[in-house]
Order: sequence, then structure tokens, then C-alpha cells
Amino acid sequence: MSILGLEFTVKQTFRNELGNKVWKIMSKVEDMPKYWRGHREISVVGNDGSNYIVKIRFAFPGPNNTGMARILVDNENKRVTINYIKGPIRGYVINYISNNTIISQWRVSINPLFVLMKSWIKRHFMEGANNALLRIVNEAETTT
Repeated sequence: MSILGLEFTVKQTFRNELGNKVWKIMSKVEDMPKYWRGHREISVVGNDGSNYIVKIRFAFPGPNNTGMARILVDNENKRVTINYIKGPIRGYVINYISNNTIISQWRVSINPLFVLMKSWIKRHFMEGANNALLRIVNEAETTT
């Protein structure tokens, strides 16, 4: 991994009967900012079935807070793959369900402007990902 790379995995378990609800929540691209608070805004600029091209405005302020991503929603395998292709973050985030666990695997690189903050950014992203998974599971538990 390069000096700019970040890799980590976070997990959150849920009651087995919530699997379909968890998947419905996590696979709705337009609702990502509701759970993934690092994304202030997502605009779908292209959609071909389960493939999306989105413009993202990240939660931090400044001129480098926008990007583009390709998102693949794989209903069969209950997997959402986000490929950040332009902006301050590049690389992949794969969110998926395995048994009664929602898993978020990150393999991204940060902009060189942020290299001095890399360890803080990694902790911040891990905490944010963990909180997002908790929000998804909590939403599944409270919806009917």
C-alpha cells in the first residue's frame, strides 16, 4: 500500500430476520448521506440498472470536497461496491451482508494534501463507517 493508502474493515451484526430490511436500506444509493454522514450530498448523474454514476459532495468544507464515484448494487450477492474515481478520495469501499453481519471494507487513497493527517483520517473514517453501519441496523430494527 502506498503512503496515501488506507485499508480497514468494520462490521456490525444484526438479528437474522432483519437481513432483507438491512439490504433494502444499504442498497438505496440516493439515501447514502442519511447513513454515511461523510457524504453530505449524492446526485445520481447516470443509472443503468444496478450501475450508478454519482456526484458526491463530502461533509468537510473547502474547494476539494466534491468527487465522482461509480456504484454497483449487486442484489444477488447483497453487495454495494463504491469506486471513488475523482476527488479527494480514490479507490474502493465494498459494503456487503454475510450471514447476519453487515461488513464495510475500505481500500482507498487520500489526496496528497491530506497526508499529514492520514492517521487521524483513518480513525475518523473507521469511526464514521462503524456509525453508518449502526445507523443502518438501527433503521432496520425500527421500520415495519
